[in-house]
Amino acid sequence: MVMGDMTASKDIVAATPINLPGRLDYAACDSLAAAIDGRRGNTLQLQAANVQFLGALAAEILMRARAEWLAEDLGFALVEPSKDFLQGLALLGIAQNELIRESSE
Repeated sequence: MVMGDMTASKDIVAATPINLPGRLDYAACDSLAAAIDGRRGNTLQLQAANVQFLGALAAEILMRARAEWLAEDLGFALVEPSKDFLQGLALLGIAQNELIRESSE
């Protein structure tokens, strides 16, 4: 693989949304944090259409990621949140606009 191919592959991975799992519970947090950390320095898009449960620690990881991406002036978006995801935010006392708001890229 030549250097240009590696750069193109990295760009494709960075542009691909992370599909959040159905259960964002404690057991999912390590892999969630690792997937997010793997996108550092790039735009981050999280697809939340399949989320059926949102736990407090996972919500904290997502909010931390949003704050870090905004602080670095990188694009961050959480897209297509499921009804259960939105309900989880409400149960945790988190306003939707604290997490679901696109930043400029």
